[in-house]
Amino acid sequence: MPESLRPMSTGELLDRTFGLYKRHLLLFAAIAVPAPALYTIFELLVTAFGGVTPMTGPGIPGLSPKAMIGSLSVVFLGVFAYMLGLSITHAVTVRAVSAVHLGRSITAVDAYRALRGRYLRIIGVFLTVAVLVFGGSMVLYVAAILISIAAVAGGMKLGALAAVIGGIVALAAIVGTVIVAITLYVRYSLAVQACVVEDISIRQSLKRSAFLSKGSRSRILTVYILFAVLQFAIGMTLGLVANGATGFLHSIRLTQATSALGGFVAGVLVSPLATIAMSLVYYDERVRKEAFDLQLMMAALDGPQSAAAASATS
Repeated sequence: MPESLRPMSTGELLDRTFGLYKRHLLLFAAIAVPAPALYTIFELLVTAFGGVTPMTGPGIPGLSPKAMIGSLSVVFLGVFAYMLGLSITHAVTVRAVSAVHLGRSITAVDAYRALRGRYLRIIGVFLTVAVLVFGGSMVLYVAAILISIAAVAGGMKLGALAAVIGGIVALAAIVGTVIVAITLYVRYSLAVQACVVEDISIRQSLKRSAFLSKGSRSRILTVYILFAVLQFAIGMTLGLVANGATGFLHSIRLTQATSALGGFVAGVLVSPLATIAMSLVYYDERVRKEAFDLQLMMAALDGPQSAAAASATS
C-alpha cells in the first residue's frame, strides 16, 4: 500500500500537491496543453482577423448591433471550445494523478488512452456541473431581481424608501448568487474524479461528489481559492511582461498576441495544480470515509490479481 494513502491535513495535501507537480512537471504540462492551446489559437485568430464594425451614425463610436451579436457569438464559441478542452485535460490529469499517487508510472499518451470511450460521459459530467452551478445561481438571482422590481413597483408611494428597498434586495441577490454558485461548485468539485476513477455514470458521479465533499467543503474552497489566486498572479505577471516586451512596437495586435501566449504558458504550467489537489482530496476523503487504504491493503494480501482489481478504481 502506498505510504501516501493516509489522512492528510490541508498543509500536507498542499505539500504533496506541489511535490507531485514538481516530480512530474513534464507529464502534467503535456497533458494540460490542449485546453489553453485551443483558447490561445482562438484568441490569435480573433486578433488576426477580428475587428470592430463602427456604427454608421456620424461621430458615434462603438459596435453596431449586428457586429455586437457577432462578437458575442465568437466569444461564446471560444469559451465553449475551451470548456470542452478543459473537461478533457482535467479528466486526463485526474487519471495521471491516480497513477503517480499510487506509485505507478504513466505517460501522457497512456493517460489519454486510458479514458478512451469515456470522453463523452466526462464532458457530460463537466457540463452538468457547470449548468447546475450557473443555472442554480441564476435562478436565485432572477427571482430576487423580480422581488426587487415588485418591491419598487408596489411601493411607488413610498418614494425614496422604495428605491432603497429595491437596492437592498438587488444587493442581497448578488451576494446570494455568489454564495449559491460557490456552494454548488464545491459540492460537485469531485464529480469528475469520481467519474474517472470509479467509471460511473454522470448521476452517480454527482452523488459521489456530494458524499465525499461533505464535511470538507471549507478545505476544498480554501484550496481552490489558493490556486485561483496563484494562477491569476502568474497570468498577470506573464501578461505584463509580454506587454512590456512588445509595447515599444506600438502594435495593439502584437501586444494582444503576446498576452495570449502568456496566458497559454500560465494555463499549461499552473492549471494542473488545482486538479492535482482535488484528486488528492478525492483519495483523502475515500481514505477517511471508506477506508480505501485498507481496501487496497487487503486486496494486495489476496494476490496480484485482486490488487489490480481493487486499484482499477484508481
